[in-house]
Amino acid sequence: MLDVQVDEFTLVLQTTKRPNSIETWSGMAISLIDEFTQLANIELILGELEDSTDSLPRGYSHGLSCKDAPYYFSIAYHTDFIQMGVCIKFSAYAWMKYREQYEALFTQSIQIHQFISSIDNTNLYTSRLSRIDIAIDFIEEDISVNTIYNQLSKKNQIVRTASGRNNLSNLSALTKNNETSTFYLGTRGKNIKALLRVYDKKIEQKETMGTRYKESLHYSNWVRFEAVYKGAYAHNISDGLKSIKDNVELKNLLVSALTDRYQFYYAKSNKLTTYSKSMVDLLDKKSFMFSSPSPRMNLLEQSQQHILNGSGLFPYLFKVRHIWGEEGLKECVAFLYNEFNNYEPNDDVMVWLKRYSTIYTQQGYPFK
Repeated sequence: MLDVQVDEFTLVLQTTKRPNSIETWSGMAISLIDEFTQLANIELILGELEDSTDSLPRGYSHGLSCKDAPYYFSIAYHTDFIQMGVCIKFSAYAWMKYREQYEALFTQSIQIHQFISSIDNTNLYTSRLSRIDIAIDFIEEDISVNTIYNQLSKKNQIVRTASGRNNLSNLSALTKNNETSTFYLGTRGKNIKALLRVYDKKIEQKETMGTRYKESLHYSNWVRFEAVYKGAYAHNISDGLKSIKDNVELKNLLVSALTDRYQFYYAKSNKLTTYSKSMVDLLDKKSFMFSSPSPRMNLLEQSQQHILNGSGLFPYLFKVRHIWGEEGLKECVAFLYNEFNNYEPNDDVMVWLKRYSTIYTQQGYPFK
């Protein structure tokens, strides 16, 4: 199965009316922010916004973030530089959460072209992407990141653009115990306009207990090709998104954007590799469904999965029953229950309950 999606993105809003002086810019920036947040229903979907000076996008002096949110979302501007506009930064998890909550509230899905269309319904500003990360996931396709990297290193495979030119981007990797789980085509840096990261998504989720950890447990093989586009490349994609009419056109735009710069060939036969051909073939498929978001960062399901599979609770109970039998097991569970009644939750737990208890009350029990 192949899955195409937008991972994270950054938008910049530019005012359509230049302020009379630098002193009036802050007020105008706040007006742009108010307009954007209302059109995008930010506080309804992502939560209450508050002033934030921590982790602002690079170069910006003032900003807002979602109060007590477990994801990174930021709106920012600089008081002294009008040309920097208003920056809107969605992390991958914030975008997943936005889509999930939008669907729950409005009973319909939303993709990035629809989001941009909704926030552009104004005369106060224009919007344009300054960064977009496009991902194609290979799920249960039996692909090895280590094998691809080794083939590229040995020049048995080469990378070309869609026009046939060799892609001469620098190749680097993260290798542990002679096994590569991540490699890059391009140099990581703030001024780089394009970068491809290929990595084992299952390993990444397991090592970081990431937002899709629970989902990753269901797969034996999950590899992601993720292209990062900035600057002029992101601007071009932004222009393309504004003419998109449906999900098939969106899929074609995203796949074309990734494969335009990154196509993998067998050096000897000069033919597309099997996995690269699978990406290109997506352009021929007229029926296509984007997967629904399923974020799991710090939610009950993830905690429950940890208790069942990784906490050591079950091995502990098994040992107790083996030594003292069923009666001992009952005494142990009663002991744990009494200890739980003495438990005092910390601030993190109370913040979590404030944010998610209503959602879970509506959803019902996760332990079925």
